Amino acid sequence: MLHGPVIVLTAFAYLGLLFAIAYYADKRADAGRSIIASPYVYSLSLAVYATAWTFYGSVGRADGVGFLPIYIGPTLMIALWWLVMRKIIRISRQNRITSLADFIASRYGKSAVIGGLVTVIAVIGILPYISLQLKAISSSYSILVQYPEITMPAQAGVVTAWQDTAFWVALILAAFTIAFGTRHLDAAEHHQGMVAAIAFESLVKLLAFLAVGVFVTFGLYNGFGDLFGRASAEPKLAAMMTPLEGVAGGYASWVWLTILSMMAIMFLPRQFQVTVIENSRSICWRSTSSCCRSRSADCCTFPTAGWMPTRSC
Repeated sequence: MLHGPVIVLTAFAYLGLLFAIAYYADKRADAGRSIIASPYVYSLSLAVYATAWTFYGSVGRADGVGFLPIYIGPTLMIALWWLVMRKIIRISRQNRITSLADFIASRYGKSAVIGGLVTVIAVIGILPYISLQLKAISSSYSILVQYPEITMPAQAGVVTAWQDTAFWVALILAAFTIAFGTRHLDAAEHHQGMVAAIAFESLVKLLAFLAVGVFVTFGLYNGFGDLFGRASAEPKLAAMMTPLEGVAGGYASWVWLTILSMMAIMFLPRQFQVTVIENSRSICWRSTSSCCRSRSADCCTFPTAGWMPTRSC
């Protein structure tokens, strides 16, 4: 059983590491040596799309392959980023756009009414989403503390504000936002520390998921063939593995969820902030899949992606 103090100390150690990374990135930026201009850091920061609730949402839909549209949509949209996103970034720089509301308003003559309406809609939509994020973190803590006994948060009873994990998480996140986000006076300034922390967190999540996947596939089973073979042998599991049928969802569910995910990777406020506003001037978008060298700098892309950001050539 994991004890509460161990979980709290581990969580605070991880948060302290994120604060340290953000502080270091800000200091490097003040010295004129930005670390977020790297295409690798920028690419990792784009994984801000995958939040705590994305994880829980995927698990909630993991009654087969019904969760796949959540990731198929962004994959399809990212394939067009070398054209679409490059144009959005260019427009944002030309018009000194600092938010999604500014971007939409600029397409309608910089209408203040349109900008205000988009802001109100975004705030109304983001508040329950933030509450889901806090609930996901709080639920994770409660489940870990009670392990191996599985006690869902709804069964734990009513707790006071001082005992509520979500309350303390909200305070810590607010402190991080103030320290490395809103403290800058210039809204158009890049938040180097915040982007660096997001990139590091994305790397941790990537390695964690790969480690779990390798352990389950090759540790608990004898590879992919054994894993899918055993699943196909079970009638209930076999039905879940069939896309566009039964519990995996029908055609309409897959199409609309894919479209929704495509729009999310483009126009979620946090995604727009990181992808467009935090985009460094030294980063461009190329469709090439090779590395080139010029007199100014090297520019490298990822052969399997094609759309990835590269250094200016």
